[in-house]
Amino acid sequence: MKDETALAILFIGIGGLLFTTGLFYRSISLAQWDEGAFQTIYENLYHYRGFFRYIWPLGTTPVAVILIAMTFIAGTRIGLTTTIVFALAAVLERMVKIIFRRPRPFEALSDVKMYQPRQPTDPSHPSGDALRVWFLALVVPVAFGLSWPVYLLTLSIAALLSLGRIVLGVHFPLDVLGGAGLGFLAAGLSIIGFQLAVIS
Repeated sequence: MKDETALAILFIGIGGLLFTTGLFYRSISLAQWDEGAFQTIYENLYHYRGFFRYIWPLGTTPVAVILIAMTFIAGTRIGLTTTIVFALAAVLERMVKIIFRRPRPFEALSDVKMYQPRQPTDPSHPSGDALRVWFLALVVPVAFGLSWPVYLLTLSIAALLSLGRIVLGVHFPLDVLGGAGLGFLAAGLSIIGFQLAVIS
């Protein structure tokens, strides 16, 4: 239990740092870095766009809903905690999008095309897909008590999907960091909720 509590605190700390860093896209100097980093990744990983299009559905809302529903198998309280915390994180993500309304790369940059199978219509910051995939990658192994190799696998999938957001032309790097930050924060809060459920 102590290990999981420490893990939760670590996730909350990382999440806060990543989410805050993502918001710095609003500063001129970091916005320029963000666009430059985007162009580098977008252009150099061109040949892998087919792969990223193929795995893209893993970060979508329907997949997230299915995996969150599966956490009820681990226990009703774990399932409820996961569902409630994720819902709150999704609401926060939507609010940030509405407040800042950052254009997506394929809208803001004339030389960028959108390669995602379905064109997104909402603002760019933060990445909802990054929120979902990091939240699930961090929470599901803990909910089911899975081994570290499985944890490393889920984290690798989350990293690839996050990279794909940039390669497909739908997010800047700081959008992805902001979304991942929300995922880390929500995961940490969920794990603390799991501990409280066990105690009660």
